[in-house]
Amino acid sequence: MRYILKRDNLQDINTTVTKNFNENIEYIQENHPKLFEKLSALDAAVSNGHYQEKYELLYENSSFDVYENSTNNYLYNKKITTHTKKSLQSVDFSIENNCFEGFIRQSYSKERVTLFEKKKKDTPLKFYASYVADILHETEQDEIRELRTIDKYIFFGVGLGEHIDAIVKKVSAKVYLIVEDDLELFRLSLFCTNYKKISKNAKLFFSVFEDDTEFSKTAQTFLQKSYFYNHYIKYFQLLSHSEDKANKFYVAISTQSDLKFLFHDYLQINISPIERLSQNYNILLKSLSFQEKTFSDKPFLFLASGPSLQKNIEFVKKNKNCFIIVAVSSTLNLLEMHNIKPHILIHLDPFDASLKSFENLRNISFLDDTLLVLAASSPKKLFTMLKKENIFIYEAGSNYKDDAFNISAPCIGSLGYMFLLALKSSKIYLLGLDLSVDSTTGLDHADTHQDTKRLTLEDVFSNKETLSYKDDLFEIKGNFREKIYTTPHFYSSISVINRYFPALIKSFQEIYNMSDGALFSQTTPLYADKVIAYPELAKDINKKLKNLFISHSTDKLSAQDKNSLKQKLSYAYSISKDIQNYALISANATEYAQDIVDIVIKDNSLQKYELARVLDSYLYYILNFIYNYMQNSHHSLKQLKKVDKLLRNQLITLISYYIKALEIALEKKN
Repeated sequence: MRYILKRDNLQDINTTVTKNFNENIEYIQENHPKLFEKLSALDAAVSNGHYQEKYELLYENSSFDVYENSTNNYLYNKKITTHTKKSLQSVDFSIENNCFEGFIRQSYSKERVTLFEKKKKDTPLKFYASYVADILHETEQDEIRELRTIDKYIFFGVGLGEHIDAIVKKVSAKVYLIVEDDLELFRLSLFCTNYKKISKNAKLFFSVFEDDTEFSKTAQTFLQKSYFYNHYIKYFQLLSHSEDKANKFYVAISTQSDLKFLFHDYLQINISPIERLSQNYNILLKSLSFQEKTFSDKPFLFLASGPSLQKNIEFVKKNKNCFIIVAVSSTLNLLEMHNIKPHILIHLDPFDASLKSFENLRNISFLDDTLLVLAASSPKKLFTMLKKENIFIYEAGSNYKDDAFNISAPCIGSLGYMFLLALKSSKIYLLGLDLSVDSTTGLDHADTHQDTKRLTLEDVFSNKETLSYKDDLFEIKGNFREKIYTTPHFYSSISVINRYFPALIKSFQEIYNMSDGALFSQTTPLYADKVIAYPELAKDINKKLKNLFISHSTDKLSAQDKNSLKQKLSYAYSISKDIQNYALISANATEYAQDIVDIVIKDNSLQKYELARVLDSYLYYILNFIYNYMQNSHHSLKQLKKVDKLLRNQLITLISYYIKALEIALEKKN
């Protein structure tokens, strides 16, 4: 990069831009190493002649501008000061303009509060409203149009960053996300905008030259930071910057895991395994692997319930004896219809609605020879429907048995794929893992799936105010097609697959994606009619699989596991006491919110305790309402103490359910 200085005090300007650049590089190297690597790679590419710079930084008549060599155009048309003033004028504290909402709008009357309090006594973990209605009845009375403070702010587009300096002075946010797709342009901003100086009063996140997967991770990290600020997130969109990242951020904020899989369900799936692990079911161990001699060269066909499975069902029928078939439970009705018996069936869903896949079977004996890999949090009734000797349970997120096989993913499709990666299957063929809608029919699942929907291109996402989690569509890269359409619901799984799964893939693993759906990182697109012919498996393959599973399972908790349960119980008592003893003494919203979060996450508890993660999920949901109530409305300390008491009572109630489950399990073990 070179910059041109004309008719100004060259020495002063040169000193300023050099100081800015050096301080920025030092700051980025220390605090944002991945971004520093990108900048270093750009410098190396320019030095080696592998990259021709597109821009020149121009300083003339006391103003900076960017000159684009290929078009002879100026980014600011030599009017950067005017641009900055107009940008600043467009920034306001209204929730109506350029504002993301990081919460689910709702309100509760006094009558509904009473209703849900009663429901909580009858069915403690059935309704999430039982734990938020009383609080929201208090906090959502006032209609807020203007914010007193802006706590999180996003810049979509950097340019030279002069507008960033000006807007930062106006809004004084505590957390910023700075987005720029053009790495070279961002590098120019390092001469003009001192990010190190901005970082002294705020936490900065950067998304520079990131693909969709990288941006998804950055957006989620930004949202996780001080999540009680997420109620309203204001932003500025540079007109010269694509709106794609703003749209992608809206997808990220609408697919926050703690807003789609709620805390009461999360508590339930962390209580259920405690009971199940004490009932002498086979518990799969981490040592299980398909690299053992009998299975190391066998091809595995993974079946999920996307439209591609139904379209290629004849391929599965023809080759059912040539692959070890691993299927998700929602495919059962289609497979039974075509007499395709899976060798391994995987189930994740903890809700009773998922039982339909089993209840709709013409004969449950269809599964007599199938290994049933069930999450320990699966519905209680499911365990009574199936042969106990064929059931092997795994933990999905909880960690009650230290050496148990433990995997977790956003959906059963992504979890099944992860299952085969984790067990080191050498050859994996994916079919039905579309995670998109069929381009012809508009279906999001096979016909036999209980929740199949038909969507049309009229549902394509175009308005950030109306995005629906499961119904709206937006464009992504396809496995066979240049573009396909998916929903925010599916996209959360796609992001996890592309962000985390590559780290699981071993050099010897071959993964072929046969689905006409989303493109997955490090997989090879392969049409069904191009799959090589494999010989039929041995007749006793089911027996060998079962022997393998039995040799890597146990039906008991160890002394170490029981001691771990006691530690979890001790933590539950301790945190309950801390919450009971907490006293609200200040009306400072940030201090209060952080105090409550710190009680839950102290001493690395999120990594060690299921209960801490449940409570953190609850706070992620409710605390931004309370923060907004304290920060943007006028209330007496007495009113704030009332809300604080409601919150702490709900936290203590959630803790009490967990304590009860642990105490019952420990009594049985003693």
